[in-house]
Amino acid sequence: MLDLSRLTKLTEDLEQAVLSENIDEIQRLCSENSDFIFSIQPEKKNTSANQQLKSFIDIHQSATLLVKQTHQTVQNQLYQSIKARKSVSKYKGVKHAE
Repeated sequence: MLDLSRLTKLTEDLEQAVLSENIDEIQRLCSENSDFIFSIQPEKKNTSANQQLKSFIDIHQSATLLVKQTHQTVQNQLYQSIKARKSVSKYKGVKHAE
């Protein structure tokens, strides 16, 4: 049986985190509720529950996309930082600078 109150609360909290682009909150919510999220099954006769489930799925997909985009941005920044550091170390004057 689907716990609609918990699903509604989780959907609202996740939506707030997505709107504010709070990656830490998104990750916390998903990790704390992962067992519940993976246990969700659609109900054949309850259309209102299925509608809430669709809403949750949309929000969860948005959250996943936001986390992926943030991860890619951080990876690119890290790459640029490493690239800059390597090119600076090639400059011979840096080794002997004090």
